[in-house]
Amino acid sequence: MRVSAALAVVVAVIAGLGGYRIGLSRERHSATAVVLTGTVTWSNEETRLVAFETDGVVREPDDGDTIYSVLTDNWEDVAGTSRSDGTYPTCLAGKSEDPVSMDRHRAELTVIDWDTGGAQPMHVAVRVRCLD
Repeated sequence: MRVSAALAVVVAVIAGLGGYRIGLSRERHSATAVVLTGTVTWSNEETRLVAFETDGVVREPDDGDTIYSVLTDNWEDVAGTSRSDGTYPTCLAGKSEDPVSMDRHRAELTVIDWDTGGAQPMHVAVRVRCLD
């Protein structure tokens, strides 16, 4: 009886180590964040989507807007104050009760591209820094 229990433990250890080695050999997926400076040309606070033109990127006439999903509650205002109170960044917000802004504010976005399995990756802003 003791031999079969010991054999079961040995088999379990070997299987565990084999699974661990296989896990180590698999490719890890990670996103690299990129900091972009440019102009927010359109923003919707309700959907948390923004259209963003990156400085120095020449757009072709047929190019559509690059839309980013703002998935952060942490942002920095023009004065350099970090906010994490759940408010929408002032440089993205509309006036009064209007959730849409087309005021063309300068901002710095830290972004990642999220591969959702579709034809285009989803552009995600994980940090916003208001420049004006």
